[in-house]
Amino acid sequence: MKLTPKDILAGHPPPIVALCQKLRRLVSSAIPQAEERAYPGWHAIGYRHPQAGYLGGIFPFDEAVKFYFEHGARLPDPDHILEGTGKQVRYLSLTPGARVPTRSLRALLAAAVSRNWSDRRQ
Repeated sequence: MKLTPKDILAGHPPPIVALCQKLRRLVSSAIPQAEERAYPGWHAIGYRHPQAGYLGGIFPFDEAVKFYFEHGARLPDPDHILEGTGKQVRYLSLTPGARVPTRSLRALLAAAVSRNWSDRRQ
């Protein structure tokens, strides 16, 4: 049986589900051509672009939601909203009730789609 994003969100507190739904709408409007998939092994809702490949995903937790960017370490982040110190991945951590940095997140999504990740010089 193929799981859906609704399955990933099942059992989470309503404020976490609402935040995830807001992020899902944001990604869908910012990158309409991105395919949304449920990743049960990661317990995430991920996004794949036809040309750019896997962009990242929404990871719900009990107290917060993290949006991970697969190549976040190489994205421009002028507003310094991304966290993490790994060589590749960066994430945005959000809690229910906190302001979602919509403009910054849209810019990061656009940059993630426009990058050529096979070119190591970027």
